[in-house]
Amino acid sequence: MNSTNPSRIIKFALTLSLLMGTQGFSAELMPVPSMLSMGQMIKPAIDLEDNDFLLEYFIQEAKRYYADGRLMIVAQDTLGVQFEVERLVATLAAIEEIDDPIPEEIREMVSGLSELASSDFEGYISKDLQDLLGQPSLKDQLSRMSDLLDSLDADVSFMVVDDRDGHLPLILNSRVKTMINFLQHRKHKEFQIWLDRYSFYATTIRPILASYGLPEELIYLAMIESGLNTKAYSYAHAVGPWQFISATGRRYGLKRDWWVDERRDVVKSTHAAAKYLKDLHDEFDDWYLAMASYNTGEARVRRTIRREGHRDYWRMITLPRQTRNYVATVLAAAIIGSDPESYGFHVDDLTDWEYEVIDIDRSLDLDKIARALRVNYQDLKTYNPELRQGVTPPTKKPYQLKVPLGKGSVNPAAMASIPTSDKIDYQVHYVRRGETLSVIARKYNVSLTRLVQANRIKNRNRLSVGQKLVIPAPKNYASTTSKKTTSKSSPPATDYAKKTYTVRKGDTLGQIAENFNTSAKRIRHWNGLSYGQHIYPGQKLTIYTKKNNG
Repeated sequence: MNSTNPSRIIKFALTLSLLMGTQGFSAELMPVPSMLSMGQMIKPAIDLEDNDFLLEYFIQEAKRYYADGRLMIVAQDTLGVQFEVERLVATLAAIEEIDDPIPEEIREMVSGLSELASSDFEGYISKDLQDLLGQPSLKDQLSRMSDLLDSLDADVSFMVVDDRDGHLPLILNSRVKTMINFLQHRKHKEFQIWLDRYSFYATTIRPILASYGLPEELIYLAMIESGLNTKAYSYAHAVGPWQFISATGRRYGLKRDWWVDERRDVVKSTHAAAKYLKDLHDEFDDWYLAMASYNTGEARVRRTIRREGHRDYWRMITLPRQTRNYVATVLAAAIIGSDPESYGFHVDDLTDWEYEVIDIDRSLDLDKIARALRVNYQDLKTYNPELRQGVTPPTKKPYQLKVPLGKGSVNPAAMASIPTSDKIDYQVHYVRRGETLSVIARKYNVSLTRLVQANRIKNRNRLSVGQKLVIPAPKNYASTTSKKTTSKSSPPATDYAKKTYTVRKGDTLGQIAENFNTSAKRIRHWNGLSYGQHIYPGQKLTIYTKKNNG
């Protein structure tokens, strides 16, 4: 008997829900002043009382951009798909920046939308944009593999591999054996890459774990979380080697703003992870439950203990499938790591990731610092992956920049000669007709959250044309599409007739194109419209139609 694939049903239902409720905010149709730039610093207000409004607004925006992207696929408009996905990525990132804790069901919905978009728009968007949507981590992949650990093991026997005091208790049972085989064969190439990173970071991470009295084998938890990749970014918008979501990162002291994201910093994120894992172990007094909590949250593990009436991780059947796979995968990685050659892997000699720290007391561009220090720019970025804008942040106290060992004794004259970065001035924008918050955010390459917070936007009223908005972005960070002019293309061949169409209220380029049996892309070219530029009632559009079409 043929059965319906549950994942296809879920995907279809999600798609239907996303195609509904896509109305966005737009400006009223009034004359507008031009956009102005300011040379002085404007200090945006960052406190916001109504985060519920933000969350609902961003969710509706994300659904709309996803739906519009699907429509662009139907219209075979690749550029349109790219544009809508860029807006979707910005909106999903904005949801993560909201300060209040996001409900679990909302976070799961956002994660599902990222995954759905990554699948649906594959082949239409660039690899960089695909990466920004997130990638399935190993733990996410495992939750979807029904052939692996799909149910509680019938075989409850196990063998102790390592039970030394101060170390993670390593055991071999059927789950762990299955995961060893999985990493050894189906994920061999990836796991070897992770072991290569282990040899680079181990001498930094393990001493930090030890300083908190934690087992050094917990480095393998980071390996399963991210492959020890500082650039790792998941569907759930978890970031960095220890895969912190924004809220948990803040709770453990990791700063995230326009300038830095300390979740990517190996040292700072390891300290945060060690504190979190220590808190989890102090609560549950069991490393398996602590690791399960790191994966799914301590609240869910508490509920599982109450529901099932026991504290044996290996007998828990109501944890999510991913979490039931998770601890076994960490143990499998640790067992392989303890004797890699026996499993067909190798680990290079451990490299001391040595660096020095220098204090930077103003905003300087990394490339200029690299030249002054005579170091490779990419190496400097590797040492400081937390710097989001390629510049040291404007802070009251000096910023501690990591530099390669031996480069800390800088030439004061060379550093003093570096000009202060021009990326720290804010701008002012006056709302134009047809603009939405998301369009303005994309224009300046800023997040929706920063834009809303900087302007204390906290109600459902439409933007007013001419309304002044503070743009919390450096003055040279306007998007490339706003800097270049779009020239009108030449008219088509002589068998086409030129028509002038006056835009009416409610018109869209897509509908106008359909009425004239052409495409929105062609209308944009004929009228010098850049992608994303809105049309408005009363606007005159030039349209060419074949003469035999009237």
